[in-house]
Amino acid sequence: MCSKVSASMSWHENDRTEDGKLRHPADSEAWRVLDSFDPSFASDPRNVRLGLSSDGFNPFRTMSIQYSMWPVVLMSYNLPPWMCMKPPNFIMALLIPGKESPGNDIDVYLQPVIEELKELWDFGVKTYDASKREYFQMRAALFWTINDFPAYAMLSGWSTKGSLACPVCCYDTKSIYLRNSRKFCYLGHRKFLHLNHKWRHDKKSFYDGKELGATPPLLSGSNVFEHVKDIENKFWKTQSKKRDKDSSPWKKKNIFFELPYWKFNILNHNLDVMHIEKNVCDKVLGTLLDMQGKSKDHLKGRLDLEDIGVRHELHARVGESNKIYLPPAIFSMGSKEKDNFCKVLKGVRLPDGYASNISRCVQIKGHKVSGLKSHDFHFILHYLLQLAVRRSLPTNITEPLIKLGDFFRGLCAKVIDLDEIDKLEGEIAETLCRLEMIFPPSFFDIMMHLPIHLAHEVRLGGPVQNIKSFTY
Repeated sequence: MCSKVSASMSWHENDRTEDGKLRHPADSEAWRVLDSFDPSFASDPRNVRLGLSSDGFNPFRTMSIQYSMWPVVLMSYNLPPWMCMKPPNFIMALLIPGKESPGNDIDVYLQPVIEELKELWDFGVKTYDASKREYFQMRAALFWTINDFPAYAMLSGWSTKGSLACPVCCYDTKSIYLRNSRKFCYLGHRKFLHLNHKWRHDKKSFYDGKELGATPPLLSGSNVFEHVKDIENKFWKTQSKKRDKDSSPWKKKNIFFELPYWKFNILNHNLDVMHIEKNVCDKVLGTLLDMQGKSKDHLKGRLDLEDIGVRHELHARVGESNKIYLPPAIFSMGSKEKDNFCKVLKGVRLPDGYASNISRCVQIKGHKVSGLKSHDFHFILHYLLQLAVRRSLPTNITEPLIKLGDFFRGLCAKVIDLDEIDKLEGEIAETLCRLEMIFPPSFFDIMMHLPIHLAHEVRLGGPVQNIKSFTY
């Protein structure tokens, strides 16, 4: 067994195919960039490329006890696709116990891991190759991190809340504060369309008039490194009595910049697709079924429409006896349509192990969906949502929702053509713009904005199942 695994550690050098398709991180641009940074590291295929992931969980069965255990896990990308994400091949690098999340102090716990990674890069460690029956000096490099969005903020140092919550758009994040809903929303997806698109000149359907701006440039590791240095000089080293740290989204240093190659990476931190899918699907189901506490179409949302001056037909009105009346939105469903929607989810029958029992999480009488796991949302968004909306909503509503599911399904393919990634990028920009014309601004929190960047990250790092979806 040891010799077979040892031989598989060089799989990426011998068995991958050069046909313009992404099957493994070894086919990605990020892999080639690291190889060009240090040719001596790339010369031996047994040198290890690693990914790091961390998240908190409650180790006790009862959720009434608040406790947050944070494992830090490493994955080896030298292994073939069918092995690299299997639990037996994970490396438990660190276990952070505690009653609360470590927050920004996670850097203190990660320091021993960073020191070992620096040593593995600079000097390596004498290692026995069981397949060739010889010793060699093995080196290792950390490619990127994979986390959900709150853990992304802890490891990257970028604040994922507020007006500049998108770590990819960075300082070009387009957001507005909704005074009634008391939250930021992230609209303005027209800037990701091509420059001659007709929607860029549509003043009626969008809140911000014409959109003539170009797509914001994506930051590389070296750009982020320069930004962090500027922040340090301007804010952290100031001698004034009140240090203005909150004026920048950078809340702390990025500990991974201690690694000599980190600032040359083109993809340092990955957005977790499974976490985004869960939030997007939950938001769509809650709004379409008008579930209490989950729907984004409410009085405060209608008042936000009035504040930004769009869709006057949906503004709240005062009727008889001073009662507030909310005109039905184009996506509003009656009782019969909601029944048809829920029956699709209730009637699904799946093979054992494919997903949990989704039918028991659906209440047709109350039009509620609750208790779903992350993988259940993944399956609903890919397959079931398209069937449910076609039975319950008009075509102009179903088309963008079906396109949304098609985008995530295409993104999660095991083999992706680079031309297909270009197509997905164009489709998700149009889909989000069409959703802006349908749903209220409160619908577009940061999770509805992040899909705009997923296709490009797949181009840089490889297929989703290897780099962008890691769950315990």
